[in-house]
Amino acid sequence: MPRNKKTSGCLRAGGLLICAAAGVQAVASPAFAQNAAQAETPAVQIEEVVVTARRREERLQDTPVAVTALAGEALESRGVESVDQIAKFAPSIRFDGAAALSGGNYNATVFIRGVGQNDFAIFSDPGVGVYVDGVYYARSIGGTLDAFDVSRIEVLRGPQGTLFGKNTIGGAVIITTDQPKDEFGGKIEGVTGSYDRLDVKGHVDIPLGEKVAVRLSAARLTRDGYGKRLLTGDDLGDRNATAARAQLRWEASDAVTVSLSADYTRAREHSAPQKLLVIGAVPGFAVGPFMANFNTYVAPGLGITAPNGARTLNTSFLTNSPFTTYGTGPNINDLDLWGGSATVDWNLGEISFKSITAVRGLKATFARDGDNTPFTFRETFNHDVQAQYSQEFQLSGLSFGERLTWVTGAYVFQERGTDSGYAKLALGLAPGASPPPYSPSAAVYTKVTSTTYALFAQGSLSLTDRLSATVGARYNRDEKDYVLDHRRIRDGGVIAQVRPGGSWNSFTPKVGLEFKATPDVLLYASVGKGFKSGGFNARPLNDASEVTEYQPETLLTYEAGAKTAWLDRRLILNVAGYFSDYQDIQVTVNQTPRNFVANAAAGEVKGVEVELQAKPTANWSFNFGGGYMDAKYTEVGSGLAAGQVLPITLATHFVKAPKWTLNGGVEYGRELPGGGRVTARVDWTRYSTVYNDVANDPDLTQPGYDLFGARLAYASPDRVWQAALFGTNLSDERYMVSGNASSGFGLKEASFGRPREWGLSLSRKF
Repeated sequence: MPRNKKTSGCLRAGGLLICAAAGVQAVASPAFAQNAAQAETPAVQIEEVVVTARRREERLQDTPVAVTALAGEALESRGVESVDQIAKFAPSIRFDGAAALSGGNYNATVFIRGVGQNDFAIFSDPGVGVYVDGVYYARSIGGTLDAFDVSRIEVLRGPQGTLFGKNTIGGAVIITTDQPKDEFGGKIEGVTGSYDRLDVKGHVDIPLGEKVAVRLSAARLTRDGYGKRLLTGDDLGDRNATAARAQLRWEASDAVTVSLSADYTRAREHSAPQKLLVIGAVPGFAVGPFMANFNTYVAPGLGITAPNGARTLNTSFLTNSPFTTYGTGPNINDLDLWGGSATVDWNLGEISFKSITAVRGLKATFARDGDNTPFTFRETFNHDVQAQYSQEFQLSGLSFGERLTWVTGAYVFQERGTDSGYAKLALGLAPGASPPPYSPSAAVYTKVTSTTYALFAQGSLSLTDRLSATVGARYNRDEKDYVLDHRRIRDGGVIAQVRPGGSWNSFTPKVGLEFKATPDVLLYASVGKGFKSGGFNARPLNDASEVTEYQPETLLTYEAGAKTAWLDRRLILNVAGYFSDYQDIQVTVNQTPRNFVANAAAGEVKGVEVELQAKPTANWSFNFGGGYMDAKYTEVGSGLAAGQVLPITLATHFVKAPKWTLNGGVEYGRELPGGGRVTARVDWTRYSTVYNDVANDPDLTQPGYDLFGARLAYASPDRVWQAALFGTNLSDERYMVSGNASSGFGLKEASFGRPREWGLSLSRKF
């Protein structure tokens, strides 16, 4: 079970960072005075980071948006191997895999400043947008992407409705891959470690003349699972994935550059580890009649014996480890993810034109044994297929003597997705075999077709040499059509055969002021709006009346901040404060047999974020990030149909909105006498209490916890070879990343994060 270390965790974190830093210095640096002398050279500065938060490249410190950006060596030294791991190094974000009810490790749940989406379903839109090289990834299925050959990851906090559009109500995660180089070269890396890990990654740049360059990159990732099925011996949570990307850059003329990209990921893995937390009634958890009837009329005749010898679902199926289970249901987590894009940049002088054309698709099959026993009492299986097409045109430029910087554009997005599968629930309860209620098991087919049109514009006008104003707006229209064919498994009867559809219009403006107090101090204030698209509840278990429409939710955020650099860029301190008015919240309830979405609440979110980097000498660097968030409901309504009872009150906490998110790091690097370089780094991340479900179930509530990571690397004198020893979750913390409670079926289950692991990598550049 989770360990509560709220106070001691913070003390241990600070102590570990200080002790590790001191220890590295003692080993690698016999004379601190030499470092102090090096610190006087102009080279001792924090490197500039370029971001694209405003749809153009600019320095992070010149961007009036709350952004965390990690690039190149910063990603490598922190061990960011998949996109979700960026959350350990940015304030106010939760990025978890293994979405509740899915069993799929790749299925992401992302929240920024308390706003996101806790559901993976094909009909549920995310609340945080993910973009790769300017292309929007529409589904949270497959959202926990591998971060190989990535140049930069940016986390934009707060609504990005003007420049990025729908489903960026909480913010956006922007991923930029490494681009083709003009010179031949490359890198290959091998990694081994815990659970028989064996990864091989590499890339190569191939120039094809003066105007054309190609980059090929690939990764093969294998690792045994960290979960175990006790009755079958199968593992859970393994890695078995292959990914490849091909890119081409063609300088068609001095003014036109064409970039082509294609990627493919194939994973054939087992389900995410599941832990059975509660089975049957416990204080504060009244259960429905399904379990009692199942144990009376069905279970005794199945020939299945529990660990205590009884032929029923009972508490003897609970295990002592978060990584073991008695489940025997389908054990699959397959993913095929592919896409291609063409980007054209055309410099027309004072105006630039950009076109981004992309197609993407996925096929995912995943399952979970929700009762974690050999019985078929709560089991789900999903086979999802999705395809999308997007086209974006942008015009940008400088006008009025370069006093106005502007961008405008048009966007079209089309998507088709299907979900085929089943939910086997108390299978065997049927007329003639038992009294009601009968099994609500369902075979489901859901198809969603959507089209989005948008126009947007934003400009920043210099009012004086130091003061500028920003105004922007976006008009967005969403159209969605659904096809539902859901049938009862026990008798083939129709639950719902309907074809609902709807359209929603949204207008998301932004205004702001920016003041350059000094060349190294930017002060800004802004008001911006974002939205998450509307839709229909597509999880009926009784009849078609449950297929209710929900409207878009909106977030209006007031933000003020400062981006500052001090001591010749040896110290960077960025601060942001915000207040968000959250309306028409799409409350997602998955408490089988109650499953629905409804605009049933309003809320407020306010907070402060601080990010600090320091490089006092050439060898030492420090970083700290902190987010304080106060999220609360201000109104609570009701569901949209009979039986849609909301499990929240004004006192309920937001899902995945910890009050505190903290991170810190210490890095020490030193040139060795022979010319090589050794670098040591320690990182710490802390989350305060995390509520993993909408009802704040106490057994699904994760108390505050700390995560520690460390890395020791050596680079050869010519920087061609590098070896690194690293560890993650060094304190072997047990923490939940998702969970679900169903009082109707008397079960609570959860997925836990990875345990302590070590790794050893060796790479060579060529």
